[in-house]
Amino acid sequence: MNLGSLRLRLLLAGALSIILALALAAAGLTLLFKRHVERRLDDELSVYLNQLTSHLERSPASGLAVTGDLGDPRFETPLSGLYWQIDPGGAGKVLRSRSLWDAELALPTEAGVDSTVHHHTIAGPGGTQLYLAERNIDLPARLGDGTVRIAVARDAASITSATVQFARELMLLLAV
Repeated sequence: MNLGSLRLRLLLAGALSIILALALAAAGLTLLFKRHVERRLDDELSVYLNQLTSHLERSPASGLAVTGDLGDPRFETPLSGLYWQIDPGGAGKVLRSRSLWDAELALPTEAGVDSTVHHHTIAGPGGTQLYLAERNIDLPARLGDGTVRIAVARDAASITSATVQFARELMLLLAV
């Protein structure tokens, strides 16, 4: 076939179209997978937020305290990548998970944080990026009234690594 033939030009156009369609499909599927992983992480962090809320008790010595076990040993392991923090907003000391060690989460200064769960990406201990879920809770009278800000965060590297691994496997499959 010579370079000017219609057959060769159609073959090249078809091949380029297929390659472009596969690239777009790979990008779209990878984005869908990342969103799926984020939704799963949202669900997991929401469970931890609910557990923290249910474990809040009044401590005569220090105001609020978290009683009971949250069920995940990573909250007790320093710099494990899973953290919680409760900020009473000036009405007491900030409560933190043992996993934060001596660090404190720099919660975003967001006006209007309410009882719905808000998600952010923030800087974490050791220069890590964290995926954060937070909400405000209005305390009942038995806990001293007022509002506390409860936050749970997980290392965002898990989202990135899962997405990269999925994209690699998808590219291999689409190349075949």
